[in-house]
Amino acid sequence: MALGIIFGETSTQEFSFLFGDAGSERQNQLKFSYVEVGLPESKDKVVAKVVDVNTENPLLAKDTAKFYSEHETLGISVPDIISHRFTLYQAKCEVMGVYNNTTNKIAPLTQAIKPGEKVNILSDDILIELFSESEPWYLSLGHVEIPGRETQAQVSLDADSIVTMHAGIFGMTGMGKTTTTAVILEELMFRGAKTIIFDPHGDYVNLNQIRRKLYDAFKLKIENDPDLIKRISGYKNHLKEEFPELPDFYSEQVNMELMDENIFYRLFNFCLIKNRDLMVDLDDSDDSASIPEELLDSIINKIKQLDWENELPQELVSRMLALNLNAYPQIKMYPDKSPYFTMRLIEAMASENFTPAQIGHIIPWLQVLDNEQREELHDVCLLNHLIGEVNGLPPRDPSKDALNRILNRAKLTVKNLKKRDCRTMNISDFVNAFCSKGGSMSHVSTAVFNLSDLENNQVRRALVYAVMEFAFDRYKSKDFDIDKNAHPILFALEEARTLIPRQDESSSSGEINPATRAARFAAQQIATEGRKMGLGMLVISQKPASVDSLTTSQANTLILHRVINPDDQSYIRDVGESLSNEDLEILKTVKEGVAIVTGDALKTRMSPLVKVRNRYSEPGAERPRPIQKKWQE
Repeated sequence: MALGIIFGETSTQEFSFLFGDAGSERQNQLKFSYVEVGLPESKDKVVAKVVDVNTENPLLAKDTAKFYSEHETLGISVPDIISHRFTLYQAKCEVMGVYNNTTNKIAPLTQAIKPGEKVNILSDDILIELFSESEPWYLSLGHVEIPGRETQAQVSLDADSIVTMHAGIFGMTGMGKTTTTAVILEELMFRGAKTIIFDPHGDYVNLNQIRRKLYDAFKLKIENDPDLIKRISGYKNHLKEEFPELPDFYSEQVNMELMDENIFYRLFNFCLIKNRDLMVDLDDSDDSASIPEELLDSIINKIKQLDWENELPQELVSRMLALNLNAYPQIKMYPDKSPYFTMRLIEAMASENFTPAQIGHIIPWLQVLDNEQREELHDVCLLNHLIGEVNGLPPRDPSKDALNRILNRAKLTVKNLKKRDCRTMNISDFVNAFCSKGGSMSHVSTAVFNLSDLENNQVRRALVYAVMEFAFDRYKSKDFDIDKNAHPILFALEEARTLIPRQDESSSSGEINPATRAARFAAQQIATEGRKMGLGMLVISQKPASVDSLTTSQANTLILHRVINPDDQSYIRDVGESLSNEDLEILKTVKEGVAIVTGDALKTRMSPLVKVRNRYSEPGAERPRPIQKKWQE
């Protein structure tokens, strides 16, 4: 039975159809659903998205309604036969294209559909062909969201597009950005990507640990299955032999990855790559018992059958999932960087710019350091050395007091970081170890810089600058080549508005803070040039309009949760070229955990509404609930 009939004016871009609506239910279910219209001359179908639904009663035109309202006191009221029977329900549709049943591809519609054609709900089979992909280099984000209808159509994203073509995840606080980001990072982690995450709130420090609620669902079945226990034990022994040698202070993190539940976490995700129909959608409101028994059994059986030694690339089998780093950039003269790099780190740590006259002093002092001094002098030692040089200036040198102030401010910052147990990090050593195929961290999938203990946003931005600038320089100079000796790298910037802000909130004089300037510069380099070298960016923010615009404008894939602010809506309108006005209106009301996805990473260039699956990794820092805690006590 047809859903409705096309009427009125049509074009290759849009059309409308009339439909019946018993009990006013269908109009609530149709908005943002997908429909199809058969083409008489072929077996192909026009695919369209319902973008608006409204009602009209031609017998209640303005003049008629006015008549009844004016005579209501005389006992003349609108007859039920007029108000109900002749009400028309209309759906406005945006044409997506023509679906070819032979090629399973969609192409532009070149000739408008004729009025009178029948409209039907798009089948799940076609939705799956349009949005789902089973190739292992496609990650699974969630399911197509259609109000009032559950679909089996998963939404797949090309992992290579995310890693090399840049992406953005935007939306208001509490609408699901962090969960969406964690899902993407998990999926990339198990597919072979190398990611460096700048994490201001510790949201991703548990990426290598399975969610307790998810593991509890499997726990009893695992404990009663000797074959599975043996498989987990065998994989654990393999990892113990293959894990790279890391400093002792990382041993606790290595041991965490070798816990039985986290070995199961690996096997579970490897199975999902090859069996997408086993994907678990575990809502926060659910308990572990809500997962169907047959699904649990299917997953257990697939894990037992998984030949991880031969079915998976050995690089994936043997890698460490995540390494948490609590560090600040070491201030020193790096052998492969100019003294200007060191000078910018000092400026960022001091939160004050050097003047040209002051630079005239600092650069020569750094240049004359011999090899032994460059190796030994760093952080407080280097700053004390420079302060000694300043004190040797003539008393009347106009730069003397200002140089002392800047260097001492930088020294105080470093001392405070040490008090917080933050580690000094040789940026050159880290980039070489993590990015190089021969580096000691080559087998580490994800480096999570936990920024929560760093003193302020200026230090955080200094770290962003140091790591990204150093990596960009190594790839730009061809010292690192993804076809020869280096890995592609994705940089993920959570709370990007605080790391690479569009405007410097701390500037009162109009002068850009040096840490802000440096971080934006490094991000812009990768955003505009990095894709050619295998360097990509994932930018996450609740206020996209507040993030550096050049960086976000380069995102070729956008995942958009609820956005209401007019400035953010306007910004998204500019950068989201394939989004319609109706899509932007929907963004104001989408539910928590639901997002509009658009861009290159999609299998088909459409903009589906997606119910993002929940993360399988244990969440990071818990959301504070001080009032609830008080009452529970």
